[in-house]
Amino acid sequence: MLKKLPEIIKLCYTPYSIFSPIPFFAIIIFLIAYKTDYSLGFPIHSLTAGVTVSLLSSFASNIWNHTNDLKEDLAQGKKNAIIQKSVSYRSAIILSSILYTISLIIVYYISIKVGRPVYLFFLIWALITWWYSDNILLGKIFGFRLKTHYAGELITYCVAYPMYTLSIWLIYSNLNATSLALALAFLFFGISVVLLKDIKDISGDRKAKLKTFGVVFSPSKLFKVSCIFLLLYYIVILNSIALNILSIRVLLIIVPFFYFIKNTFFHFNKKDWRIDAGDYKEIKTMVVTTYVSIIILGAGAFI
Repeated sequence: MLKKLPEIIKLCYTPYSIFSPIPFFAIIIFLIAYKTDYSLGFPIHSLTAGVTVSLLSSFASNIWNHTNDLKEDLAQGKKNAIIQKSVSYRSAIILSSILYTISLIIVYYISIKVGRPVYLFFLIWALITWWYSDNILLGKIFGFRLKTHYAGELITYCVAYPMYTLSIWLIYSNLNATSLALALAFLFFGISVVLLKDIKDISGDRKAKLKTFGVVFSPSKLFKVSCIFLLLYYIVILNSIALNILSIRVLLIIVPFFYFIKNTFFHFNKKDWRIDAGDYKEIKTMVVTTYVSIIILGAGAFI
């Protein structure tokens, strides 16, 4: 079992995201919440709770996704612990179910302790992410997985990102204008992410006969819409600063925003959004500036 532990851990945090293996999201939400609510008691305890929930829940979702994606992952030539049989299919299902259950129990306990309905928002997130990947229970009952069709992908991300944002926020503080602004910003961020992700997964999704965004729409159209939603993410943050919902110090986010507009948005707009092999630098700029903007969002609000 100990020999398999590194493979199991890798399965938990793959793919890399703002949620794991480094819980940027939970930490950034904490920094913003703490600065807007000085009445928070035992901030280290709150941060630990938020980070724990974020890691366990993202691990659960990742393993569940890998478990139900065997067909697609094989088609794309991917390798992970389940495909290589380092971890059995049955063990992965059990582990994911346990992690989901532990996350829900912890969230319910936190809800009681802080007197806020964290569990309501988190439960919605858990249900939608479970159904999104599920090919074992709900997928058979309803006859489809949300992940297999672009409409299901859109519904999942439109629900999951705001619900997850609000559930993590509620661990730290009460709902307010700042939490709602962040939920909206990360909604646009999430849609941008899924569109970009589907471009990368086109070949495997097509072989698996899925109707994802990447299969139904052209890469240039997906990339254009992804950039537009990322633009909306920045606009929400900048408007929140103008309305004093977010700290003026977050205005530093204009630096990665400028680089994104100059090096990615304008670059592809001039090319009518065609993606070529030589565009790696411009796409990397988009990814890097987005991560930098998220770090600035938390650090700027806290300072």
